Order: sequence, then C-alpha cells, then structure tokens
Amino acid sequence: MSDNLSARWHRILEMTNFRDTSEDVVIARSSFDDFSQPTPWRTFEISTGNRSFYVNAGWLAELSPYFADELFVRKPNLKRYVIDQATPEEVLEFLRCITFCPMRKPLTVKNVSLVLTFANRFDMRPVQARCENFIALNATTLSRDKTKLFQVTCAMSQCDPNSSTMSVLVDKLAGIKDDELSRLHFAEMPGDVVAEVYAQKLQRHKDKKKASSYLSGGDADDNGGGGGDSPQGCCFTQWATSWFRRRRGGRRGRGRQQQPNNQSAIAPPPLISSSGDHHHHQKTSQHHHR
Repeated sequence: MSDNLSARWHRILEMTNFRDTSEDVVIARSSFDDFSQPTPWRTFEISTGNRSFYVNAGWLAELSPYFADELFVRKPNLKRYVIDQATPEEVLEFLRCITFCPMRKPLTVKNVSLVLTFANRFDMRPVQARCENFIALNATTLSRDKTKLFQVTCAMSQCDPNSSTMSVLVDKLAGIKDDELSRLHFAEMPGDVVAEVYAQKLQRHKDKKKASSYLSGGDADDNGGGGGDSPQGCCFTQWATSWFRRRRGGRRGRGRQQQPNNQSAIAPPPLISSSGDHHHHQKTSQHHHR
C-alpha cells in the first residue's frame, strides 16, 4: 500500500513540474479573446463600426430575453446584428465581461458603468445583478472619481432606481461640493434622480446648520434666515432650484405642494395663481386658523 501511495505522489509531483514548465502556455490560453474569428460554436456576427465580433447566439439568449426573442423567435435565420451608438472598443469590453472565452473579464471601477449600460439596453438581468453587487461593494471607491460615480448612477437609475444601491449612490452624489456637481451632465440623468440628489443636498445643509446652531448655543432660524440652508450663489443650486420648481409646476394634482407658513396644509392651493384665486385661498387659510 505504501508503494502505491508513493507512486501516486510521484505522479502528482510530475504533473506539478510539467505545469511549471508550461506556465507560458497556460497564461497564453487564459488571455481574453478578441472575438475576431468565427468558430464552430461562435458563428453569430455582431457588427459595430468597421469591426465584427463572433459570439455564441445561444449564450446571448441565455443572458437576454431580448436576444432570445430577436434571434430565435422573430428572426431565426438572422446571422448578423448591428450595435449602433457604440464604439468597437466598448462592444469588445462588454463581450469580454459577459463571456467565458476562455475566461470572463472581471468588473472594475473603470468598466462597470459601460457593462451596466449595455446590460440595461439588452435586458440582461444576470449581468445587471452582477453589476449592482459590484457597485454596492465598491461605492466608496467609485465616489473618489466624480465622473465615474455620475456615470454609474446614470446607468443604475435605468436598472433599478428604487434599490438600496441607488440610495447609496444618490447619497454619495449629494456629498459632492456644489461647484463640482454643477459641472456634471445632469441632462443624461432621469429627472426623479436629479430631484432626489437635490433633496438630499438640501437636507445635508439643514442638518449641518442645525448642528452648528446647537453647538454654538444659538437659536436656529426655521425660515432660512441667518445664513440660509443652501448657498444662493452656487450655479448648481440656482439651476437645481429653477429646475425643481419647473418640475413641480408641471406635475399638477400629482402631489401636495409646499405651503407658506401662513397657509393651510389641508388642501393644496391652485397651481395657476390669479388674483381671484389668491384672494379666495387667503380667506380659506384665515378661516382655518380661526
């Protein structure tokens, strides 16, 4: 029995030594594919710009209900699919991050927003879940690069705007200084998310002011006097205030509007202010206070 055990150990050592001598071969086979050549199992062509990539259509269908319907139901004889509004480099990075050929490229801070954007576009829920998990674990690292944080938040807002991960990202954005935040391209972000970032930022200003007043032993001014809740001179604050008011004005009847301190909060006032409506509302407010 001991002889058999010894012989087995010799075989293991021989295999280990062989692997050591063939390290270059193993590394070469583990590099990320460029999908430039078709194989018997990768015959479906994805075209973007002036480049073509060859992938397994069945794997795309496994990940995406969109591709399952497009390639196997609506157009079962389709051999080529064109991805527009993307560069060849972006598509290649995306394919490397979703395909085991022979190994899948890991998500990073640099590529997660790109991969999630494509996953949203093609309804790849397993990829979306993988990206969201990565973002949740690396939110602090992402927040160090303001542009990357903004890109990830935009992509995440298209995936699951009500998730806890989205709340973390909004909180991180709200922590950015006003002048830096104003440089970001908010036109690319859904309005609800912009409103949430702005609301979080106002709340931060209020909390900071209350804490400062408490520590100094003074009385906080609830009406915004003595320094104000937000910096009025900031271009982002001015823009966000104007945008937020326009948005509220366009959502008639969909929610209670903010009331001045001397008005009743039982019913919202008319959104279109005429002299007659304003006079009637003042009478209603006075009657309520009595």
